[in-house]
Amino acid sequence: MKERLKQLRKTLDLTQSAFGKKIGVSDVAISHMESGRTALSKQNVRLICLTFGVREEWFRSGAGDMLDQAAVLSAGEKRLLEVFRQLSPTARRMLIEYAEKLAADEREISARAADQAGRGVPAQGIYHSQSSPSRG
Repeated sequence: MKERLKQLRKTLDLTQSAFGKKIGVSDVAISHMESGRTALSKQNVRLICLTFGVREEWFRSGAGDMLDQAAVLSAGEKRLLEVFRQLSPTARRMLIEYAEKLAADEREISARAADQAGRGVPAQGIYHSQSSPSRG
């Protein structure tokens, strides 16, 4: 695993220090893991895989693809997560509730548009007849 740890870090173009900070360990700890001086714990393996979107099977054995494509975030998703982490717990709950309402509204609009299209009704701007989702 030590070789794959180093391969992953280099693929991500991170220093040992930057890599370590992302998982809460020192650059010396990363150096020791990469050299084989310190074994990777199960907890560190899971944390690395979750943090960097790595497939655990690849990390442990080298089999398959390195990255779990479903876990790789787009730039917009990363930005949203960064902003979310800056919010208070109350603001986080409010944002989640708003996002859930917005997603439900989008599903309803899509279903209505599909129904109208199936009946041959011309498409309109999907937000024309909708008001903005309310905060409450």
